[in-house]
Amino acid sequence: MEEIIYKIDNWTIVKLLGGTAVILTSCFLFLSKGISAKIEKAITHSYDKKVLNIKGEIDKNNSILNSTIENYFSSSQKILDKRILAYELVWNSILEIRKKIPSGVLLIHQIMLDSELEDVNAFDKLDKNLKIGPLLRSYDSGVEVLKMVSDDEFLKYKPYLSDFTYKLFFTYRSLLGRVTHSFLYSYSKGEIYQWKKDKNLKQILNITLTNEELDYIFKIKVDSLTNIIDLIEYKILQDFRNSLNIKESTNDSIDYLKDIERILNIPK
Repeated sequence: MEEIIYKIDNWTIVKLLGGTAVILTSCFLFLSKGISAKIEKAITHSYDKKVLNIKGEIDKNNSILNSTIENYFSSSQKILDKRILAYELVWNSILEIRKKIPSGVLLIHQIMLDSELEDVNAFDKLDKNLKIGPLLRSYDSGVEVLKMVSDDEFLKYKPYLSDFTYKLFFTYRSLLGRVTHSFLYSYSKGEIYQWKKDKNLKQILNITLTNEELDYIFKIKVDSLTNIIDLIEYKILQDFRNSLNIKESTNDSIDYLKDIERILNIPK
């Protein structure tokens, strides 16, 4: 045994040690790869788990968001449907009231100048007219006004109407009701009612009409009653469009009146 040991020279020792180092290095590399693989696998698993958790949260939030959006649009559509119905009922009431204006009363204001109605002999001239006189005498002021009082079905939809539309409607009905009643009542007493000089009526009109609009109307010498009726209807329609988010006309009320006046004055 000793001989063998003595026979091992330095080079042999080096080779033996080198072989051991290779073996140790190989073992170290193998172990390192195994540990790295485990670490990488652990990191990947943790990352995937986090990604899945985040994806789950995103899907959950998207589901909540989509549900919220659907509920919002569903509710908005229901409200819009109610608004459309409310405005449709208001407009139907407007048309019904306009149809019930006594034709004789409207005709007088359409064809006669303010100066003619203010004339001291205006009543006699109208009453002696073979067509106008009997027609005006045939009306009962109370009965005619009651015809203009609609059942106001739209009132149950008031929460869906704008306050301005609500005020405009009652301004409209008050105007036509007061003019009809006052004209026919005065006529039955042998007088001609001047609606432009009615201070109480002007107070009613001032609720929804501007002084500029009223001044313009009052300067019109013939058919001014029809003009103010058209003006209130126009303002109601404009408010409809605003409330329903429909693009409205850029014309203001005075421009609208001027346009209508120009159309009516085009030579036939």
